[in-house]
Amino acid sequence: MFIIIIYLVLQLVSKRKNLKERDAADVDVAEPSAKKSKIKKETKRKKEKEGKTSIKSVDLETVEETNSDSEDEYHNTDSSDNLTKINAEAWSSMGVPAVIIKALADQNFHSPTMIQTRTLPAAILGRRDILGAAETGSGKTLAFGIPIIKGILDLKSQNERQTWPNKKESDSESEHLSESENCVNDSKLKECHNLPTKPLYALILTPTRELAVQIKNHLTQAAKYTDIKIAVVLGGMAAVKQERILNKGPEIVIATPGRLWELVQEGNPHLSQMEFVRYLAIDETDRMMEKGHFQELHDLLEKINANPMKREKRQLFVFSATLTMVHDIPDYLDRKKKRYARSKIRKFTPDEKLQKIIKLLKIKNPKIVDLTKESGTADNLTECRIACTIDHKDYYLYYFLKRHSGRTLVFCNSISCVKRLATLFSIIECKPLPLHASMQQRQRLKNLERFQADENGLLIATDVAARGLDIPNIEHVIHYQVPRTAENYVHRSGRTARAQKEGITVLMMEPSEKQNYIKLCKTLGRTDDLPIFPVVDRILISIKERMDVARDIDKLELKCRRQTNQKSWLRKTMEEMDMVLDEEDDDESSMESEEMATMKRQLKAKKSQLRSLLSKPIFPKGFSGKYLDDNLNIDIAQDAHKAIEVMKKVIEDNTDKCKKGNAAVQKTQFLKKSKRTKKSKST
Repeated sequence: MFIIIIYLVLQLVSKRKNLKERDAADVDVAEPSAKKSKIKKETKRKKEKEGKTSIKSVDLETVEETNSDSEDEYHNTDSSDNLTKINAEAWSSMGVPAVIIKALADQNFHSPTMIQTRTLPAAILGRRDILGAAETGSGKTLAFGIPIIKGILDLKSQNERQTWPNKKESDSESEHLSESENCVNDSKLKECHNLPTKPLYALILTPTRELAVQIKNHLTQAAKYTDIKIAVVLGGMAAVKQERILNKGPEIVIATPGRLWELVQEGNPHLSQMEFVRYLAIDETDRMMEKGHFQELHDLLEKINANPMKREKRQLFVFSATLTMVHDIPDYLDRKKKRYARSKIRKFTPDEKLQKIIKLLKIKNPKIVDLTKESGTADNLTECRIACTIDHKDYYLYYFLKRHSGRTLVFCNSISCVKRLATLFSIIECKPLPLHASMQQRQRLKNLERFQADENGLLIATDVAARGLDIPNIEHVIHYQVPRTAENYVHRSGRTARAQKEGITVLMMEPSEKQNYIKLCKTLGRTDDLPIFPVVDRILISIKERMDVARDIDKLELKCRRQTNQKSWLRKTMEEMDMVLDEEDDDESSMESEEMATMKRQLKAKKSQLRSLLSKPIFPKGFSGKYLDDNLNIDIAQDAHKAIEVMKKVIEDNTDKCKKGNAAVQKTQFLKKSKRTKKSKST
């Protein structure tokens, strides 16, 4: 019994010793069980994060050894196959690091484009400011995105070596300086201590929200194997949410000028270090630099360039497809110039336009790369036009959509035109997706996603969708209204025929738009008219019948909506004023209700008529459509859905006719000349 008691006492002593050792090793043992579970979860998360970072480091090491056959546990087979296909030497010779090369391989960017080969070495190796002009779809986003990512990686590696004074190296990751080279003396150290711990390295400005989102996606894919954070700041979204994103300290901020200036004025702490930005990129600059547009951009540039010392260390990127394109003087200014002989109003040259941008941005020693052609459009783009009256534009547009399948983007000059076409073509069951500035940003992005998902999608948009958007496989671009400037025509047409793919752009022109068309051709250096797109008249008759019924439905629905809105407004106001209807008012309301009933009956009849018309085929049985008219001989039955093939055939036939006509003229001239020589000899 005594032995058992001694044994129990020894066990209690050993337990007490163990508890004391635990208390000495970990202070958190004495906390409640709920706190213990939280601590365990946090330690697990930290371990998982450490595991992820180790995976990333392994991936980066394996990228450097691209020629080795051994595959790592964290490598997937797709990325290794892509690395074998990619021309790594071409990228690495321009200074692109292996981390970015691997990300480019995942995106199937096997070799750099022309604009990238001309700008990347000067930007990365020479650290020069870049002014780049190239056709749409040529890879301009990566031309400024890759140098920015590379520069940020270099800055972060420098900051890792230069830690804060009087701090341990273990705490340096959260306390790096964005401008560590400035912290030499005590006064500069104080300035640096006032800065946020997470620096803002790069700022990218764009004219449209959709372009900002697209650039963010491109750069995120290019920086997927790095720890660089990228954020988007744009209008139409919740400002509180965007402030929360900025508080996380993204190194790259992509923004539209309006919302960015709004957050700067509100005193956002992360944007307060805009003067210290090391990289500034402005996409589609010619539009943003125009007088009267984007006043916020000029305010931002004044704030960014306030400190000349910081401006000298900053690298600038200016890109646009129409950077060197210039307009003729407007008519009213031209008349003013003629009236006053000493007036200094004159047309800018491309060099003067570039010098104006250089002066505004205060760029020193820039590298100017201009790859644009005189036409301004891509070589694989087929251009044509349809001449018609303003009432017949809807007929020709509906004809094109029904006759030629494929993803189609229709551009209008005004929001009201977009709304009208969207309503009309939804009645006729074409499933249009509108896109304009008055829409909510969520709906705009949703419509773009739906358009990308549908092979035969129809997007009706203003010039909001004209610049920079990279929507894959757009086959047709239709200008429902002639664009007001040549830049808009080039950017609109650039939504198709991207990345060496073919596309067609159709300009629908009414007589009142002829003057704009002439100016457009003059600016682009076109001496000949655009070829006319072929239309089968017999098919157009059935198209007209459907469209007329749809127009009647649209008018009746509009009348019904107006009457119902008016009735509801009257009823509401009378209820608020505690008014009672008289007998005369009752008679008037009964008359209005009868009129409303007749309109509803008409609307129902028209809808049933349209349903019966839509159920019938447009192309009648036995109709081959081989002969469009006397001049054109095109077999529509073959590749009927390909508008590009139809138009190419027309252009070939026209060139053959021109050659035959020239040959006939030369033959007649030769015969006349021979007759003259014979007469002269006889005399």
